[in-house]
Amino acid sequence: MMAPYLVAAIAASVGYGSASVLEALAARRVGGSRIFTHPLYLAGLALDALSWLASLIALQALTLFTVQAVLSSSLIVTILLSRWAFAARLRASALWVMGLMVLGLVFLAWSTGPQPAAAPPLGFIWAMVIASLALGATVAAGYRKSSPILMSIMGGLAASIAALAARGIQLPDSLWAIPREPMAWLVLGNGVIAILAYTRALEGGDVGPMTAVFTAIEVVVPGIAGMMVFGDAARPGWEGCKFAALALSMGCGLWLAFQPGADPNAVGKQKAKDLRGAAGA
Repeated sequence: MMAPYLVAAIAASVGYGSASVLEALAARRVGGSRIFTHPLYLAGLALDALSWLASLIALQALTLFTVQAVLSSSLIVTILLSRWAFAARLRASALWVMGLMVLGLVFLAWSTGPQPAAAPPLGFIWAMVIASLALGATVAAGYRKSSPILMSIMGGLAASIAALAARGIQLPDSLWAIPREPMAWLVLGNGVIAILAYTRALEGGDVGPMTAVFTAIEVVVPGIAGMMVFGDAARPGWEGCKFAALALSMGCGLWLAFQPGADPNAVGKQKAKDLRGAAGA
C-alpha cells in the first residue's frame, strides 16, 4: 500500500508551503529578532516540524525521487496562498503549469510504486557524517564572502544529505525514540545547514535562480544516490516514464520558481510599497 505514504508526502509539501507564507506574514509585521517570537513565525516552525515528520514517514516506503519531487511542489502551495495572503498576481499560464507539474508527479509516483529502502552499505553513516562536516565547514568559512549561487549549491547538497539520511532511518515504534537514531541527527544537522545556506543565498541573489538551483539539486542528487545506495528503482518497464515524469515536474517547478508569488517575502514587500505609493499619490 503506497497511498498512506503518498498522502504523507503530499501533507509534508502542503505543510512546507504553508509554513513559508506564515513566516513571510510574520516578517511583514515585525522586524529584527522579534520575528523569532511572533506567533505566526512560531506556527510556521511548528508546521515545518510536522512536515518533516510526515516526510520521514513517506521515505519509509517511497523512493527519494518521488518524495523529493513531491516536496518541491510546496512551491505551488506557496504561490496559491500568496495570492490570498498578499494579493499576489497569478497568471493563467501558472495554473496550467501547476496542473502539468501535478500530472508529472502522479506519473512519477505510479512509475516507482512503493519501495521500502534497502539496508545502506557498511560505512554509510560515517560517509554521511564526513560529508556533513565538510559541508558545514564550507558554509561557515564562506558565509560572509561566498557568492549566492555557491551558497545555494551548498544548501541543496545539505538538503540532499538530509534526504538520504531520512531514507535510511528505520523508524522505531515510538516517535519519542527517534532521537536515539543517528540518522535523525544527520537529518536535523543538515537541515540547519541547508536553511542557513539557502537563506544566505537569498540575501544576495534573486529568489528565482537561487530557488531553482536549490530545488534541482535537492531532487536530482538524492534521487540518483538513492538508486545506488538504497536500490530505488522504477517498476519493470516504467524506467523511461519515471525520468520523463521527473523531467516534466522538475521543469514546471523551475519555471514556477521565477513567477510572482514564488517568494512571499518579496510579494509582501512589493504590496507594502504599492500601498505607500498609493497613499502618497
